[in-house]
Amino acid sequence: MAHRPLRVGVLGAARVAVFGMIAPAREVDGVEVVAIASRDPDRARAFATLHGVSSVSETYEALIESPDIDLVYVATPPFNHADLAIKALRAGKPVLIEKPLAMNAAEARAVRRTAEETGLAAIEAFHWRHHGLATRALTLLPEIGPLRRLEARFDAMITQSDQEFRWNPSLGGGALMDLGCYCIHWIRTFSGIEPQVVRAKMDIEGGVDVTTEAHLACADMEATLHTSMRRPRQAVLRIEGKHGSLLIENPLAPQLGHRLTLDREGRKTAESLDAEPTFTAQLRAVAAHLKDNKPFALPPDDAEKNMAVIDAIRERSR
Repeated sequence: MAHRPLRVGVLGAARVAVFGMIAPAREVDGVEVVAIASRDPDRARAFATLHGVSSVSETYEALIESPDIDLVYVATPPFNHADLAIKALRAGKPVLIEKPLAMNAAEARAVRRTAEETGLAAIEAFHWRHHGLATRALTLLPEIGPLRRLEARFDAMITQSDQEFRWNPSLGGGALMDLGCYCIHWIRTFSGIEPQVVRAKMDIEGGVDVTTEAHLACADMEATLHTSMRRPRQAVLRIEGKHGSLLIENPLAPQLGHRLTLDREGRKTAESLDAEPTFTAQLRAVAAHLKDNKPFALPPDDAEKNMAVIDAIRERSR
């Protein structure tokens, strides 16, 4: 007997919902987006018509309570991620939550604890981790010897407007929350260490950080991150070891073009991998975890630990 499709309900008629869920669901067998809800029901209806979603819920709560939903995908601005995730978990629904999962570590901890209490999954959508590039880069770490330094950068030009949540502090905006969270995740993933923030600097404009720089200590390693909403798009991670280095160009979305360069004692080799897009790979992993109990790449407390670094950077920048 064929398995019933994993029925997904989307909270938030945002652009990220298209490439983060609508498009991947068309590529992953056994996953179907069946409902959408937005703060503006008219916007939800327009989104549903455009993208072929069969049902529109008038409120977030109506979608969360629907018996026809197996997974809730939270694609709203960060300010209500934790609240919506907790409501979904308490309604018996696992959740896939766009990054950052919460506004701070305390909120992320509350989500994790609710997930533990309900026995359901609460997953942060760090899609980059599911691409073959991430796996390949991790396997190359022994080639460069004990790690000494990591440098992470993610910049993007974010146009300032009243409709752009990333320029709104009350909605969870700012370079660190939207872009820098990836830098932190790269550093944590490849160092294998929960870093301590040594010093940090934020350039604030309109209540949000336009640019953030931070220096971190990871046991015997050091790390730096730079993120800006005022610079041309660039996502790069450099990892230096005792015997060489790895340069990962575009670890964020390798499907848009990337290069992995290994420099071992002056001998350089470069490669790229032919693998499915990060969002498709992520949804495939989520579906396998929920339907077949397959292990998931990110541990349950991963979001909480990532948010703890964000909290510490904010504190140090003061």
